[in-house]
Amino acid sequence: MGYFSYIARDRTGKKVQGKIEAADRRVAVNKLRESGLMVATISEKRKPLSLGKGFGAGGILVKKVSLKDLAVFSKQFSAMIDSGIDVLRCLKILSRQTANPAFQSIISRIHDDVSEGQTLAQAMGKHPDAFPRLYISLVRASEESGALDTVLSRLADSLEKELSLRNQVAAGMKYPQAIAVAALIILTVIMIFVVPTFAEMFSSLGGQLPAMTRGLIGAASFMKSYWWAILLIYFGLPIAVRLINNTTGGRLVLDRLKLRMPVFGQLTQKVIVARFTRNLATMLANGIPILRALEIVDEAAGNVVFETAIRRIRESVKEGESIADPMEASKLFPPMVPAMIAVGEESGDLDSMLSKVADFYDAEVDSTVKALTSLLEPIMISVMGAVVGFIVISMFLPLFEMIKQVQKMT
Repeated sequence: MGYFSYIARDRTGKKVQGKIEAADRRVAVNKLRESGLMVATISEKRKPLSLGKGFGAGGILVKKVSLKDLAVFSKQFSAMIDSGIDVLRCLKILSRQTANPAFQSIISRIHDDVSEGQTLAQAMGKHPDAFPRLYISLVRASEESGALDTVLSRLADSLEKELSLRNQVAAGMKYPQAIAVAALIILTVIMIFVVPTFAEMFSSLGGQLPAMTRGLIGAASFMKSYWWAILLIYFGLPIAVRLINNTTGGRLVLDRLKLRMPVFGQLTQKVIVARFTRNLATMLANGIPILRALEIVDEAAGNVVFETAIRRIRESVKEGESIADPMEASKLFPPMVPAMIAVGEESGDLDSMLSKVADFYDAEVDSTVKALTSLLEPIMISVMGAVVGFIVISMFLPLFEMIKQVQKMT
């Protein structure tokens, strides 16, 4: 993904400048045009480094618009529109009751732009960090069809399902992560503070220590002498991974690795398939043409390998092929997915079939996370037990030798 800085004018002639992320320059220009902006100049810039969730380019903690914020906004907006309240009044009310200050400011600016004559989609398009491209496209389609309340309700349901999907994965990984961190801290404390005490005792007694004990004491001495390097590894590795992920080549390598990892690769695949099919179903159900929908959903995949495959599927569809054939040829989607999509294409009910696939893989993600959690727990306990057992045996071997020597002397 590239990072572009632009200067443009909206339909009222007002000058607008900002930054946008896109696959290439052409896609960036198309995004801006869809938002109702006429591009004057656009140039690629270095992507700002992100050191973690909630950190901006300047390294200052900022509160962004979360998926939950957007889902609540969509549901409340839909309910008010359905009750007959006009758009401007809805935006005014929502800007006051939204808990996130950053989102409050964005909604207020959208209200001002709409009151000046811009469409809701154009106003939202100025805030790509808050409103995804898919969201803006559906709002634009709903404004043209006059079904804004229905589309917002569907968007809220889709966002809630996406949020539920993320929460399932996050909740399943919290317990193993907590155990891993606790085990790492305990082992570090043992190696830096406990083992050196035994080493001093053994050195005062003299004699040749067993190989296991010498190796353990050597590792403990290294950790005690270079504790700063250990801390650097603990805290620097996650930051290094994030920095690598900010580069095009680095992200490609990491995304490929995610898909090839045992068990975790299958989970990643199921999450992406669920997200892709749900987003595509939502767009098709609201009248977005298939080529346009495929162009938008590739960015929502969250994985470079899948994004490339979806772009190839779009090119094939553009040339007159079905969706199912190039999808099957990519070897990235489980066989059931192109098979069900082929049935949906033949029956003319593709959006309904995609929704069924999304629901199926939502359930698959849930069961995979539960199985993964139950599998990781005994594995981590066994590994922890083996490491602690090695340390205990290494420390007690010299004591056993000393007892044998004392018995021989007596």
